[in-house]
Amino acid sequence: MKKIAIFVEGETELEFVSKFLKEAAGQNHISIDSYKCSGGGKSGRSRCYQLLASSMVTDAKYYALIYVSGSDNQVNSDIKRKLPTLKIQGFDQILGLKDLRGEQYGRTMGLADLPNMELGSNVVERQCLPLPARIVIAVMEIETWFLAETNHYECVDAGLTKSAVLSSVSTLGFNPYADDLTLRPEPAEDLRKLYQVVDKSYKKIKKHRTRTIDYADIRINLKNRIVKLGELVTEIDNFLT
Repeated sequence: MKKIAIFVEGETELEFVSKFLKEAAGQNHISIDSYKCSGGGKSGRSRCYQLLASSMVTDAKYYALIYVSGSDNQVNSDIKRKLPTLKIQGFDQILGLKDLRGEQYGRTMGLADLPNMELGSNVVERQCLPLPARIVIAVMEIETWFLAETNHYECVDAGLTKSAVLSSVSTLGFNPYADDLTLRPEPAEDLRKLYQVVDKSYKKIKKHRTRTIDYADIRINLKNRIVKLGELVTEIDNFLT
């Protein structure tokens, strides 16, 4: 059985990665355990890991162990903390998923911070060798990918058609069918505005997160439009081959 450990920032990313893995591997071919991390850092408490969910499949070909770090600045630390155990347990790969949203040194981070964040992640990747590791940084946050996955709009509401969205572009301030959405500074807020066209809402709560995303379209088409999403899809596809 091939095994991958994935470290993500929050539960939105957890749900996205879990559903994508099941779509790509096949529901009956992958077992997934997920844990929520807490403590450590400035809290002064030991880092703890609480089981969130377990979906074990008999005779599964693949196993994914997913840690929810709670914040992007803990993803790298959790990878380094868990690395010795993952090596002993014979994991084949480590994957991290972070984003640029947040603050650093008292200021809001933006696209200009991406190179430095990638440099820091590259250091962690090298420290994991010989165990292959890759840390993907979503620009600006994972909701960028949801915005770009336009197939799901009419699943949210039948009235959220392409023509309805395009007629609202001046109000929205962006065109999800044509714009480079990685340049949008607040994708989650953009998604909320988009859904409001049909009086729906988007919040980072379970019933709204990744509710209707077309994962097949993400894997086949959207990966070619968004570089960072393409990196994540490639890493997962390589693991599953």
